[in-house]
Parts: sequence; structure tokens; C-alpha cells
Amino acid sequence: MPLFGGANPPNVDDLEARRDVGGLIKALGYQKDGQLRSAAARALGRTGDPNAVGPLVDALKDADVEVRTNVTEALGRIGADAVEPLIATLEDPDDHVRIGAAAALRQIGDARSVDPLIAALKDRNEGVRVLAAEGLGRIGGPPTVEPLIAALGDSNEGVRLRAAEALGRLADTRAVEPLIEALSGGDSRVKAAIVAALSRIGIPAMEFLIAALKSSDRDVSKGASEALGRILEPGAVGPLIVALTDEDWRVHLVAAETLGMIGDARAVESLIAAYTDESEVQHVRKAAIDALGEIGDVRAVEPLLAALKDGVSWQRNAACEALGRIGDARAVGPLIDALKDYWDGRKAAAEALVEIYRSGKLGPEERALLLAQRGDITETHADEFPYGSHEDSGIGVDFPL
Repeated sequence: MPLFGGANPPNVDDLEARRDVGGLIKALGYQKDGQLRSAAARALGRTGDPNAVGPLVDALKDADVEVRTNVTEALGRIGADAVEPLIATLEDPDDHVRIGAAAALRQIGDARSVDPLIAALKDRNEGVRVLAAEGLGRIGGPPTVEPLIAALGDSNEGVRLRAAEALGRLADTRAVEPLIEALSGGDSRVKAAIVAALSRIGIPAMEFLIAALKSSDRDVSKGASEALGRILEPGAVGPLIVALTDEDWRVHLVAAETLGMIGDARAVESLIAAYTDESEVQHVRKAAIDALGEIGDVRAVEPLLAALKDGVSWQRNAACEALGRIGDARAVGPLIDALKDYWDGRKAAAEALVEIYRSGKLGPEERALLLAQRGDITETHADEFPYGSHEDSGIGVDFPL
């Protein structure tokens, strides 16, 4: 007697709507139609009913590849009771079925699948390898680190990408040097994943990242710079201050920029020293000024005022911006004097004055002095320079009251 009375095949949609798990299990055995069996497998997975595990496991032996693939997806939805059969299915001869099994094991995330997924990192199909790397990253644990490090050298971009992401989740210090090495010659997506991974590892990666800034390989030095820029932790301040004394100016530059982003006042004196060192390259000195502005410590005001008075154009402009961020009343008079500078310096001074005014840190006397300059900041003017005339519509800085 047939499983379903009469000649009509089972209606999987109707069975699922009625949550008739028994009927769906019977439909899974309907031998006349592989697509119907596949639909029944998917529906059983959506029910999440553990009673479906046994029949679905039996269906892993179905001759139809599509059925077996859909069964793996269903078992992944139902969960841990299906781990052992799915592990066995990683040996299926069909690529699609193995991909389905790897995806299901990744979704379940059971520690029993660690060794099989490690083995799957060497599968002939890149899709299986990608999913194996993802699964190992989710499950975690010390045994997964070395295999994922090895996967950074996989021939497939997707595998390298997932391996880097997984190592970032694990945040194991063993991965730091291999991740840095993998920056060389990689594609942009993989590099971004490596930078993110190194950032997640954080402080333990700093020593190696600072050393990598000196690499002659642009990919390595740029990736190290980006990773350091993301490690915005107080614990990074000490190593970065030390890095300001390195023999390589590229290290100084990244250290100054990163210290500014962290915004820790412990770095102020070292950044002042970096700025005032006339033997330092311009890019580093400017980065130090910018960082001082980001930190906003009043100890930087006097050195910045000196730059405003005696520095060359780039120093004056950077000092204006930093002084605007700090918002100290001592800067008001010198910044008003700087309104007579050339165009770029005048605009920088005007923007700084407006920012200080809006900060609310000024007393009545300084506010009145600053407001008296409102016309100079906003009105149309014309300038005469040694090399000719220049006209524009005011400094270009809004100064609403």
C-alpha cells in the first residue's frame, strides 16, 4: 500500500502549514519525485522538530544529490543531534553535499566538529574550505589557530579572507606575525580582514605592528599603520610614546596620529617634543600638532602660540586648528592678529576663533574682543599681495550669534 493513498503526491506546503511533521517525514520517502523529497527536507528543517532528525539522517543516503544537499541544510537548522551524521557527510563524493554539511556544522557550532572541519580545510572544493574556516572561527579554541594560520596561504581568496576573520575572532597572539606576513601581496578584501583581525588582537600585536611599519613592502607597512590606528586603547599609549623615538620617521608619523586618536593626556609632552624637534620631518611635526589639538590639553597652548607667531605657513595653519579645538582664552589675541595673514592662514584663524567662541570657555572680556572681529571674519574684502591682487567673498566662515 502506498504511503499516500491514491495517485496524488503529498502536498508539502499544506503539510508544513499544518505542522504535520509525520506527514512531512512520509513525504521525505516519496520515491517518485526527488524535488518533492527536497521540499519535504527543507520543510522539516524549518519545523525544527527533533523527531525529524532520524528520518533526515536516513535521507543522507538518498541517491539524489539535491535531496542530500537539502537534508544537510535541514539538519543544520535542527541542531546538535545531527552533528555526527553531518561529520560523516563531509566525506560525501558530491561537492554540493559536502558544502551543505560544512555549512550545517558551521551553523551548529559544536566542538565535536573541530577536527573534521580542520580536515575540511584541505578539501578539494574551495566552498567547503571557506565554510570550514568560518566554522572553526565560530567554535574557537586553541586547536583551531594553527590550521587557520595555514589557511592564510590557501590559493583561494575567499578561504584566506575567512581564515583572517576567524583568527581575528580568536584573538590568539600566535596569529600576529603570520597575519602581518599575509599582508604582503594580498588582495584588498583579504588585507582589510587582516587589519581588522590585528586590531581585534590589540595590544599584544603592537610590538610587531610597529616593527612592520618599517617594511619596504608598502602593503605591509600600510596595513600595519591601519591596524595601529584602530587599536585605540589606553594600554597602547606607552608603546606609542616609545615609538615616537624610533629611528624611522614613518613610525613617528603613525605613532603621532594614533596618539591623537586615543586622546590620552599622557602623550602631550612627547608630542610637544616631536613637534618642536626641527630635525623631524614636516609630516611628523604636523601630525604632532594635530594630535595635540585632538587631545585638547592646555599644556600645548604655549608651544602652539609660538608656532602661530614664528612658524611657516603649514605650522601656523595647523596651530590655528589645534588652538581652536583646545579653546583656551590665551589664544584669542594671537588668533585675531592672524586674521591679517594670507588667505589660508586667515581662514584657519577665523575658523579657530569661531570654534573657541562656540566652546563657551571664554570670559566676557574675551567674548567681546572676539565679537568685535565678526565683520572681518564674514564681510567681503580685497587684498593686495606682492604678486598681485586677490578678491573673495569674506573669509568664508559662518559666525552666527
